[in-house]
Parts: sequence; structure tokens; C-alpha cells
Amino acid sequence: MKKVILLAFIAVLSIASANAQVKFGVTAGLNTSSLTGDVEGGKYKAGVQAGLLLDYSVSDKFSIIPELLFTQKGAKVEESDEYLNLTIKGAFNFNYLQIPINAAYKFDVAPDSKILVFAGPYVGYALSGKLKFDSNLLEDIKINFGSKEGELNPLDFGLNIGAGYQYTKFFAKLQYNLGLSNLSNESDVTLHHSNVAFTVGYLF
Repeated sequence: MKKVILLAFIAVLSIASANAQVKFGVTAGLNTSSLTGDVEGGKYKAGVQAGLLLDYSVSDKFSIIPELLFTQKGAKVEESDEYLNLTIKGAFNFNYLQIPINAAYKFDVAPDSKILVFAGPYVGYALSGKLKFDSNLLEDIKINFGSKEGELNPLDFGLNIGAGYQYTKFFAKLQYNLGLSNLSNESDVTLHHSNVAFTVGYLF
């Protein structure tokens, strides 16, 4: 699946590169993510994301922007046992290869300055995962991905929406990822990603 995602992105790059209206770019930033569904005490945790993109200008106002990103997701978790008077704290840490494909509309606000709004789907594939505890008394747990019970579904997909500002070749944007795929393989459990990212970038 990782190869399929990479080949799909390379195919988009190859097709778009034949058009002079394509600009390549780099982007990086910070995530704050959590898990929704059947998870207790899920809170937002920090992470990073970075990668490549292309801006294919269909017109002066409208662009298609696919990205290839390494992104960190997860959630802080906390569970208390009143009987033992004990609170266990930890965090789920996931590393993903992710491709969002956004349709962006750009508003001119000043010479060389634009405000953009965008939305589109994304698909991601889990590279690794770990449940890390705050206490040294507990060993970290490696998260296994697959189709069996006790494993998490490695495929993640959902919707992306956001807004940003572009000045000449520099840009900054704020975006929200709404995970629609169930990460759990158990029929009675639902688990979804929720992620907010602030990124900056440069178009060549």
C-alpha cells in the first residue's frame, strides 16, 4: 500500500510537470492531534509534519494542490483507578505517510499577496506506532498494524479543510483533518483521527 501511495503521487507529478503552470514546493509545520470514538481520556498531543507539494494552477484563482507528507498523529490518554488511587498517563504516537489533494481558491488582497481557502480528501498509511507511558515503571507498547483483531487498520482516509496566506513564493496555512476511516478492526469499536496543523512553505 505504501508503494501504491507513492506511485500515485509520482504519477500526478509526472502528468502535472508537462504543464508550465505547475510550481513545486516544500512544506513543514506542527500538528496537534487526538483520537475520537471509543477512547477514554483522549487529549490533543503535539507532532510534526513535512513534505513536498505541487501547485497546479488551473486559472489565476483556482489551483489543485497535492502533497506528499510525513506526519505524526496520536493522542494523549489518561486513565484513573479510584480503588488503587492510581492514574496512568501516556500517549499514542503514530507516524504516517499521507497524501492530501486539495482544491484551492485564491483571493487577491494586495500586490503579490493572496488569501486561499481549500478543501479535499486525504489518504494515509501508517508507518509505525507506539503507546508510550509517562512512567518509567511501564514499558512502551509497540502498535501492530494489519487486519487482525488486536491490530489497527494501517489505512487512514478523510477530509481536509483549511485556509492560508501566500506572499509571492512563501505561504502559511492552517488546516483540519477529519478522519473518516475506522482504525479499529473490531466491529464494536470505533476509532478515528482528528488533527489540526499549522504549516509554512515555499514554492520554487
